[in-house]
Amino acid sequence: MARSLCFSRRSVSVLTGATAAAAMALTGCSGNSGGTDAAAPAKAPVKLPAGALVKSGQITYCSDISAPPLTYYDVAQKPVGAEVELGNALAAELGVKANWANTSFNGIIPALQAKQCDAIISQLYIKPEREKAVDFVPYMYASNTLVVAKKNAGTIKSADDLCGKKAAGQTGTTVVQYLTDRSAKCTVAGKAKIDIRQFTKDSDALQQLRLGLVDAYGTTLETAAYVLKQQPDDFSLAGEPFNRIKVGAATRKDDASLHDALAKALAAVSKSGSYDSILKKWNLTGDDIAG
Repeated sequence: MARSLCFSRRSVSVLTGATAAAAMALTGCSGNSGGTDAAAPAKAPVKLPAGALVKSGQITYCSDISAPPLTYYDVAQKPVGAEVELGNALAAELGVKANWANTSFNGIIPALQAKQCDAIISQLYIKPEREKAVDFVPYMYASNTLVVAKKNAGTIKSADDLCGKKAAGQTGTTVVQYLTDRSAKCTVAGKAKIDIRQFTKDSDALQQLRLGLVDAYGTTLETAAYVLKQQPDDFSLAGEPFNRIKVGAATRKDDASLHDALAKALAAVSKSGSYDSILKKWNLTGDDIAG
C-alpha cells in the first residue's frame, strides 16, 4: 500500500490504492489475532522483570497487518514482512514468543493503552503529539524514493536527471511536492521542467511506469521495496531516499521496564547483524536507522 509522509495511513488515515501485487497479499482481517511466531530461546539475553508482559512468556504486538513489505499475511495466513521479522527477533532476545494481534491502525494506540497488547510495531511515525501518549524505541526510517525502469537506471540516477522527462506520483503526496520543487530547480538552471503526471491512486502511477508512459515513479521506499521484490528484473531505485521520518516501537507511558528492554533487544539485534539482514532481505536498507 502506498503511503506518503503527509497523507500516509501511518500518520493520518487508511488510504486506498494498493498495487495489484500487494492487494493479492492483503488477506488478513483487522481485529483478528495474527498468531504466535518465533519460539523463545532457552536463555534470554535481555531479562524482563516479572509481570512486564500482559501474558507471561509472550509479547503481543498490535499491528495493522496490511502493509507489504512491512506487515502482511502470506498465502498460509501467517504474518510476514520486515517488521514482523524484526519483532520476532526482538522477542527472541527477550526470551519470549511473539504474538501478532491484527489491529485497525486508527485504534492502535488506544488498543495499546487498554493493554490489548504490549507494544505497537506498525510503521508508527514518531511525532510530537504521539510522544505525549506513548514512548518510542526508534527502529527504522520511513521515506520516499524514485523508481525507474531497470533499462534506464544508468541514465536516471536521481531527480537531477528528470529535467525534461516525465514522472508520475499520487496526487497530494510529498513525492509530488518534491518533484514540483525539483522541476522549479530545472527551470532556474535553464533546463526543461519535469512533466509531472498525478494520479489519485499510487497503483495507477506505478502502472504508468510499467507501460513506459513515464520515466520515473515516486512513492514510499517501503512500497518501492515491495514492487522490486515482486519484479526485480524490471525496476530499480534512483538516487537516495528523501523525506525521511523515524518510525518506532511504541510502549505505554507507565511501562518503562518494557521500553528499556526493547531498546536493549534492538541494540543486540543490531550488533548481531540480524537487523541489517532483515532490511537487506526486504530491500529496505535505505530505511536503516543508523544511516
